[in-house]
Amino acid sequence: MSNNELAEDLVLFILGETGGQLRGATRLQKIAFLIVMETGVKGIEFEPSEYGPYSRDIANAVKELEKRGLIVVRHEVVPESDKGYREVYELASRDAAKHAKERLFGWHVIRRGIARDIVWLWKDAPLIALIEYVYRKYPEYAAKSLIKDKVEDLVKALSRMYSL
Repeated sequence: MSNNELAEDLVLFILGETGGQLRGATRLQKIAFLIVMETGVKGIEFEPSEYGPYSRDIANAVKELEKRGLIVVRHEVVPESDKGYREVYELASRDAAKHAKERLFGWHVIRRGIARDIVWLWKDAPLIALIEYVYRKYPEYAAKSLIKDKVEDLVKALSRMYSL
């Protein structure tokens, strides 16, 4: 399986496990990163970027899947966002997601379970919590982050507010 096909299968798997929809490019990238790192999926490259781990493979997979009609990408207005909007990814083919799961994990039920749990845990969690978790667990991927200090300050403020 090529890296492109692997990345496409991972995006389809993630959307399948969310129930068909996921909000935000950052969330998609971070969930994909955690699955790759914590299940040992080989062939999808991530690099440190301005917002933590980023994969061109995943970004290209989204474009290809959208072009082939397997997913729909739309924009949702979010005024507080740097861009003013966020991407919303929607699965157009449940069958494609099912086959992607089989190709990605085959009989590796433990890896499949870990990947499923990662999606379920982080699909609706506050984005700041997901980013903070990734930055703390994989600090080498936060090295170039433009928002690292902002994330740390927000987490400290929330910790004080809720006495965590």
